[in-house]
Amino acid sequence: MNQQDIDGTSPWNQPLGDLARALRARTLSSEALTAAYLERIAGLDGALHAYVQVFGDQALAAARACDLRLAAGLPVGLLEGVPIAVKDLAHVEGYRTQAGSSVYRQRAPATQTATVVQRLLAAGAVLLGKTHLVEFAFGGWGTNQALGTPRNPWDSAVHRSPGGSSSGSAVAVAGGLAAGAIGTDTGGSVRIPSAFCGLTGLKTTQGRISNHGFDLVSHTLDTVGPMAWTAEDAALLLQAIHGPDAHDLATWQAPPEDFVGQLARPVHGLRFSLVGQDVLGEVQPAIQEGVRQAAEVLASLGCLRHDAAFQGVDFVSDQQETGVIIASEAYAGHGEHILAAQDAGDAASRARVLRGRDCSAPRYAAALQQRDRRKREFLQLFEATDVLVLPSVPIQAQPVATLDENDLAPSRLTRFVGYYGLCAIALPCGLTPDGLPMSVQLVAAPWREGMLLRLGAAFQRATAFHRLRPAR
Repeated sequence: MNQQDIDGTSPWNQPLGDLARALRARTLSSEALTAAYLERIAGLDGALHAYVQVFGDQALAAARACDLRLAAGLPVGLLEGVPIAVKDLAHVEGYRTQAGSSVYRQRAPATQTATVVQRLLAAGAVLLGKTHLVEFAFGGWGTNQALGTPRNPWDSAVHRSPGGSSSGSAVAVAGGLAAGAIGTDTGGSVRIPSAFCGLTGLKTTQGRISNHGFDLVSHTLDTVGPMAWTAEDAALLLQAIHGPDAHDLATWQAPPEDFVGQLARPVHGLRFSLVGQDVLGEVQPAIQEGVRQAAEVLASLGCLRHDAAFQGVDFVSDQQETGVIIASEAYAGHGEHILAAQDAGDAASRARVLRGRDCSAPRYAAALQQRDRRKREFLQLFEATDVLVLPSVPIQAQPVATLDENDLAPSRLTRFVGYYGLCAIALPCGLTPDGLPMSVQLVAAPWREGMLLRLGAAFQRATAFHRLRPAR
């Protein structure tokens, strides 16, 4: 596999934060930057398959407006002029939301725009288009048999899994087709593709970001989150899109925060627990070593290691309960469309959805009740530690041709975060011997995104893994 460090010249290799600063300093124009991304999309997306829709003319018009505001010295947004992509679960007025499924191929264009997209636009972001995903956002490998599977940019010879369900969002950023992207995470759908594609991905607490205007697979577990090269990039995106929304009552649980301002705060004294092999199960040796070294970096930053806090805990057994909740709610949302469909679509994703048909109301209610009880128990861990440290995924990205869709390996170490209502960040931590990205996952109690981003930024100041790029 080929990889390279940031070359310092190509704008699509630069972190979102650097691009935002260059735009504000007017050493770079949004129109030129947007045109460069659109040119790359035209040249590369036929192979990478990141986008389902590209808003070319609209994006250029928006970029020109950004340049005029910047030139006139008018007040500008946090993301002024920065080209962004969003997962095709988000409604954008005037455009169809296909949710990765052929059953929605003839769906009418949306009549509303998701709150997150509205806030991106209000922050000055340029919307490049909407990205591919696993059908109905239900799957960790990133495959889509009906609409096509995006190609992981880290291997030019073999079509490897991009991770799912936010596959296109990850490929758009890693492939240099967007400066940042928005995904959704139910059981790992931001963190898995971020891990497989060498990105920083933030799984937020439900209620931190509005779900209004998204086609949800699970209203109990779904969260929206940023995907980009760095923790600073993720903080900028989160800053722009988080906060109370009258359309989503869950967003009123916590006040807005200054996530960007928190990045420079010290991290010494934070307690972390490296999750043991007895809990993790089988992990690819290179990834296990990469995560161990990441823990050493945290210790070098003054963080305090306290592994005992996680002894005797088993979160893998909750996979089944998570599956009951997701399948039941996915079937409620999409089941009738699948049953009425005339095409086969994605057989693997539809099989997962249709499992919800066989789940009785008492079984579903019991799963929700058990989740509430287990959440209270699990949160007690964070009295003795601040952060759990473990792999984001236990394996490297696999060839698509060899995948077993019934293998839950991609989500085995991510599902528990949604189940227990936590937040987490996936950070690049090196490359495997095959030259594929490895990722460390930091998990915290609800509403601790600021701490995770601060810790991620400190880790990235001390390492260079986030500077690696696929050769392209």
